[in-house]
Amino acid sequence: MDKNEENLRNFQISLDYIKENKISKAEKLLLKLKEIEKFKIDALVYLGVCKIKTDSKDAAIKLLNQAIEISSNHEFANLNLGLIYFDNKDFQNSIKYLNKAFEINNKNLVAIYHLGLINLLIKNLEEAEKYFNKVLELNDSDQNALLNLGIIYNQKKDNKRTYDIYNKILKINPNNLNALNNIGILNYNLLNYKEAISNFTKCININKTYIPAYNNLGRVNADLRNFDKAKEFFDKSILLNQNDFVSKFELSKIFFSLGDIENAFKFYENRKLIVNDKNVNYIKKNFKSIEWNGEELKNKKIIILSEQGFGDVIQFSRYINWLKNENQIYFLVNSKLNYLLKNLKVNLINSLNEIPNHDYYQSILTLPGIYYKSKKRILGEVNYIKSDELVEKKWSKKLDYLKKYRVGIFWQGNKNYTDDIKRSIPLIKFEKIIKNKNIDIISFQKGFGSEQIKKNQFENYIKDFSLEIDMDNDAFKDTVSILKNINLLITIDSAIAHVAGTLGIKTWLLLFHNPHWVWQLQKNDISFYKSVEIIQQEKPGDWSNVFKKVEAKLDLILSS
Repeated sequence: MDKNEENLRNFQISLDYIKENKISKAEKLLLKLKEIEKFKIDALVYLGVCKIKTDSKDAAIKLLNQAIEISSNHEFANLNLGLIYFDNKDFQNSIKYLNKAFEINNKNLVAIYHLGLINLLIKNLEEAEKYFNKVLELNDSDQNALLNLGIIYNQKKDNKRTYDIYNKILKINPNNLNALNNIGILNYNLLNYKEAISNFTKCININKTYIPAYNNLGRVNADLRNFDKAKEFFDKSILLNQNDFVSKFELSKIFFSLGDIENAFKFYENRKLIVNDKNVNYIKKNFKSIEWNGEELKNKKIIILSEQGFGDVIQFSRYINWLKNENQIYFLVNSKLNYLLKNLKVNLINSLNEIPNHDYYQSILTLPGIYYKSKKRILGEVNYIKSDELVEKKWSKKLDYLKKYRVGIFWQGNKNYTDDIKRSIPLIKFEKIIKNKNIDIISFQKGFGSEQIKKNQFENYIKDFSLEIDMDNDAFKDTVSILKNINLLITIDSAIAHVAGTLGIKTWLLLFHNPHWVWQLQKNDISFYKSVEIIQQEKPGDWSNVFKKVEAKLDLILSS
C-alpha cells in the first residue's frame, strides 16, 4: 500500500470513528492528515465536526473558517458553519453560510430545510414556504418539510391547506405523532372537540408516553367543563415529566374552576417557568433584589412588574394599594396605562432603565396568591380610576341628545390572539339589540372589528366614535368618561370589561363555555366586580343561548 492509499484509508477510518462517536480517535488521525496538503481542507472540516460533536462550538467555528479561507466553495464547511450559527440563534450568519452551501449545491436538502426553518422562526412565512417547497421538489415525501408547511398554513389561518398537508403526512406515515398532534390542535382551536379527542387518543395509542397528547386532552376536557377528567390528563402528563410546567400551569385553571383556590394560586406560579420574562431577567442581571413573597415591607423598596394583557393589569392593580407602602412601591407598566393607574398609591415607571435600587420585586399576577395565602380570601372591588373632569363634561354634552336607554357594546378582541374564536363575537349576533327602537347603541370598538358596522349596514343604528376616542397615548381616557354616561355595557372578555367593572358600571359579560380563570372565580361567589353579570355559553361556540338571555333581560328592563 503506497502512502496516498494509506492516507485515504486513514481518512475513511476517521469518518467511521466520527459515525461511531469515537471522537478522540478520529481527531488523532485527522490532526496528522491536516499536515498533508492534499487532505488539509477536509481534515480541518471534519476536525470542526469533531468539535461540534463535543459541543466545542467556538473551536469548530475556528477550524471551519480555516477551511473556508483555503477554499471558500467548500460545501460541507459552509453547511456546518451555517448549522452552528443556527443552533446559536445567530440567524444572520446562519443564512450567510447556508446560502453559500445552497449556491454551491442547489440540491443540498439540509441547507434548504434550515433556510426554511430560519424564515419560519423569524415569521418570514413566504420565504419559508418557498424553501420547504424546494425540499419537496427534491423529495415529495419529506415529512418534516410537509409538517412545517402545515405550520405555515396554520399561521396564515388557511385551515383547508393545513388539514390537507397534515393528512398527506398521515398517508405517508399514519404513525407520525407530530402530524396527528398538530391536526388535533387545529381541530381543538376550531372547537371540533370530537375530532380533536380522536387525534390525541391516536397519539397515545401509538406512544403511551407522548406528553403533548395528554396535555391537549386535558385542555379539550377543560373546554368541555369535564374538569375532573381534564385533571387526570394533566396529572398523567406531569407523572411522565415532572418538568412539564405547561400542564402544571393548566392545572391551576382546573383548580380555579373547582374552587380549590389555594392549589390554584400555587400551580399558577408555573407560568413563570414557561415564558422567559425579560423584565425579571433584567432585574436579576442588574440588581441584588429578591422575589417578594409576603415579607415585611417597612422601609423597603419593591418593584411590581406588569404582565400579560391590559385587562390583567387593570384587574389586579387593586392589590398595589394593599401593600400600604406608597413611597416605596414602583410599578413598571406600559405608559398607555398611566392615565388609568395615576391614582394608585405607587410610583409609575414605564421602562427598565427607570428601575431604581430596590429590595424586592414581584409580578402583578402573583400578588393575588400572596394576598390569599395571608387572608384566605380574594381582595374585593377597588375603584382606583378617576376620570378627567373636562373629558367627562365633553362626553356628557356630546351624548346629551341620546335620550333612550344607552347601551354600549364591544364585540371584537385582538384577531391575532390564539383563542379569539372563543372570545370575540360577530357583530351580526347583536342585531336584535342594535335594532331595538327603545335603545341607543354606542360602540366602544376601535380598529379591527369596527368595519363590521358598515359590513352589516348598521351605520344608522350604532353611534360609532371609533375615530374620536382614546386617540392619544392615554388608553381608555375617553372610554372611562363615555362609560359613565351609559346605562349598560354589553361586552366580550376584554380590557373594557375590567375598566367598567372597576368603575362599577352595570356590565353584562358574554363568555365562552369555559372562560378565563378569573371569571370562574366570579361565578363561584367570589366577586371581583359587583356590577358585572356573567352570561355564559351553554355549549362551546354557541352564542344563541347567550343572546336569548341578553334580549330577554333587556326587554324586562325596558318594560319596567
